[in-house]
Amino acid sequence: MPALDGVKVLDLTQYEAGTSCSQYLAWFGADVVKVERPGVGDPGRMTEGGNRDSLYFLSFNHNKQSVAIDIATSEGRDLFLRLLPGFDIVTENFSLGVMEKLGLGYDVLSGVHPGIIYGTIKGFGTYGPMSGYKCFDWVAQATGGSFSVTGEADGPPVKPAATVADTGSGMHLAMGILAAYIQRERTGRGQMVEIAMQETVTNFMRMPMSTRERIAEGPVPRRGHRSSGMPATGLYPCAPGGPNDYIYMHIVTQRMWDALTIGIGKPEMQADERFTTVYARAANWDAIQQAVSE
Repeated sequence: MPALDGVKVLDLTQYEAGTSCSQYLAWFGADVVKVERPGVGDPGRMTEGGNRDSLYFLSFNHNKQSVAIDIATSEGRDLFLRLLPGFDIVTENFSLGVMEKLGLGYDVLSGVHPGIIYGTIKGFGTYGPMSGYKCFDWVAQATGGSFSVTGEADGPPVKPAATVADTGSGMHLAMGILAAYIQRERTGRGQMVEIAMQETVTNFMRMPMSTRERIAEGPVPRRGHRSSGMPATGLYPCAPGGPNDYIYMHIVTQRMWDALTIGIGKPEMQADERFTTVYARAANWDAIQQAVSE
């Protein structure tokens, strides 16, 4: 039996951040009913144009049911509220204040159903000087710091390809909702669970923000494929030389370094004073890159 078998989710999410959350819950076995606008649906449906659902939409919604309700009308709002007691969780990622304007904010929903768990994703939270700002994945990544550490040392920041702010926020919200569900099993009370996309990215930035350079010097430097404290770690070309013909190696320990020197046929590097310690290898990174690349 799936872990969340019998758990019901009324899903008002759209695009990716919120839909990732409800998708995780559905993967765990929850019955997710996605509420969409009649005749329009989730705006992510038509990102490819034409009259068919986009691959983008299907990637984040393939394990859900859908129902068409216009919650912007009094009839649709009343229908939503009548459905609410039959569900355990509501999820949404509208812009700040939209649910309140519709008369469906957490205070209203919890008044109708005190046990409801209300999960919301906002770009910059529900309070504070940036809370009213619009947000998409790479806006959150830019303000959360991931751009600043991505790219070559002598180049500009680079946009990461993975949508860690959107899907990462969905993952964080799903985890928070599960914690709230466990607490409700003990107390009988629901609660609001809020995720800020910028804070999701900042959470994923804990490792680069904890480097020696950050502690000693301030801003975290960009290194491209280099890794602080692990000088042999990096991206290396391999035959036949196509656009993706590379190998990425992560060399962390002394044992791994020794194995690498043997693997590339240069065990004499173990006794070379330029490479005998982590700090020595860091100071001679270019020489290591050359030896391994060859």
